[in-house]
Amino acid sequence: MSFKYPVVMPKMSMTMETGELINFHVKVGDHVKSGDILFEVMTDKIDMEVDAPADGVIESLVAEPGAIIEIGKPVLIMLTETEVMAFDFGSEEGETSQIIEKKSVEPVEVKIAQPTPAIVLNEKVKAVPKARTEAMARGIDIRTIAPSGPDNTITMHDLGNAQVDPVISARQKANRALVANAIENSRSIAQASFSRKVNSEFDIAMLIKAWAKTLRSRPDLAIHTDIGVALIIKSKYGSALPVFKDPDQISHDDLTSLIARTSESAIDGKVPLAMLTGATTTIFDLRAYSMNSATPLLFPNQITSLTIGDIGDLEKNISLTIDLNFCDFYDGAMLLDALIASLTK
Repeated sequence: MSFKYPVVMPKMSMTMETGELINFHVKVGDHVKSGDILFEVMTDKIDMEVDAPADGVIESLVAEPGAIIEIGKPVLIMLTETEVMAFDFGSEEGETSQIIEKKSVEPVEVKIAQPTPAIVLNEKVKAVPKARTEAMARGIDIRTIAPSGPDNTITMHDLGNAQVDPVISARQKANRALVANAIENSRSIAQASFSRKVNSEFDIAMLIKAWAKTLRSRPDLAIHTDIGVALIIKSKYGSALPVFKDPDQISHDDLTSLIARTSESAIDGKVPLAMLTGATTTIFDLRAYSMNSATPLLFPNQITSLTIGDIGDLEKNISLTIDLNFCDFYDGAMLLDALIASLTK
């Protein structure tokens, strides 16, 4: 199965809001390999070549050379099989209309082979809440489950022989391939991990803000000009990693609301396009899974990664992994110490 993947205008500096498309290196219908140059963009500070994130086919070009495009907005659309995020992109109103000076480019028709859908047994579904939630988590179309409960209600028992929706299954497979490939590529990076216990109560917004503030206090360790915190969220398609940009500059209430809205959308497999790029660090919150620790693994182009788990009562375990090409051992220890101090003061 092929997935549509928008390749967007990248953010190349903290102050960058738009970029100019200089030229394309591809045309509609071209087959490209991961790493092939797709197009060049320019700001007042830098010119940059943007590479293909995976093997695929160019489906359409959204703008023409000379167009001024906002960061995070599509420049071209490619079709790919398994190597990019297989999520539905949030339908932000006016997404393509916010491209300034956009000129129409006529796409060619590309036919995609779709998997055979699961057989729908019941359009009007009655199910116990736990069964409905579990079906979504396992990628099962609840309409395909034969009910055995009272008044034709679907129960947890009925999930045993349920049909997994082949469309969702294909996306889950694509997403696993993406995450596995990213982690495999990062295993060659020299890295070290540290863990500390902390006796304090804090929510995920507090943690994200504190970690972004901690990283911003060490510009000598930064390989990026801004902070993007990716939060690993479970969705029906697998692991979603929406990115929260400069969260230390957002109020706690606004960030809490943004996390809640994003998590709700991600659970249903929908991630806003602008939140799929720009990650400079990753957080995996294990507290909801009754786990107290895990060694965080680095993702490509990130020099830090965090996990947090519950130990009991108010006690938490925070683990940090660092890229030793950018941080020394004592840098990692100091970063973790500064984060904990920020959370406990």
